[in-house]
Amino acid sequence: MLTPMRKMAKPVARGILAAVLAVTMAPAASAGDKDDVPDHHKFDRGFVDHNHDDDGGRNCRPRTFFRIHQMSPRNFFVPRTRYIDGPGGSMTVSVTREHEVTAFLETENEAEKVIDKGEVIYNLRRLGLPHLEERHMVFSGHEYTQEISDGMYGNMWYRVFGYRVGWSAWNVLGTCERFKVSAGIANVPSRVEGWRYWETKHPMFKRRKLSYK
Repeated sequence: MLTPMRKMAKPVARGILAAVLAVTMAPAASAGDKDDVPDHHKFDRGFVDHNHDDDGGRNCRPRTFFRIHQMSPRNFFVPRTRYIDGPGGSMTVSVTREHEVTAFLETENEAEKVIDKGEVIYNLRRLGLPHLEERHMVFSGHEYTQEISDGMYGNMWYRVFGYRVGWSAWNVLGTCERFKVSAGIANVPSRVEGWRYWETKHPMFKRRKLSYK
């Protein structure tokens, strides 16, 4: 009786070993660096809630979650870094003083819950914008040289890149009902900064011509 038992045990052992190898050799999932490429396509596709209830939605854990509705780029220009040179030639500019850029919110008046700026930015990071900052410090330096086209005037202005994000906050009740508690616009800088350059036919400031002399 011992010999047949051994023969039957070998295929079973091989099957278990194959299953273990299959699990061990399966490639690990990896999330690449999404700092530079936020996934705009997932915004406004319903409720973005990272929590899941395991009882088929009959009972839920009360919580608050956020939703992004729209997003557009925004420049936070640094004061006293606006320069005009020309016509033609080249211009060299640099940041000569430190400046802090801070995020700010525009909230709806009928909000049922007061949500502070830090909580909003924290949740925007979790929803695919990890490079946003509540505060961004610009330090002196960052020299840049640009050739100006013949007959044109070169314009330089230092800015911090950021976003203008439409958001809303929602509460989930124990009955799984959802209702909006706050909404607004978040103007948030990122950790990316640099010079903006453009050319005009005349020296201009706030859409008005300046003196040629």
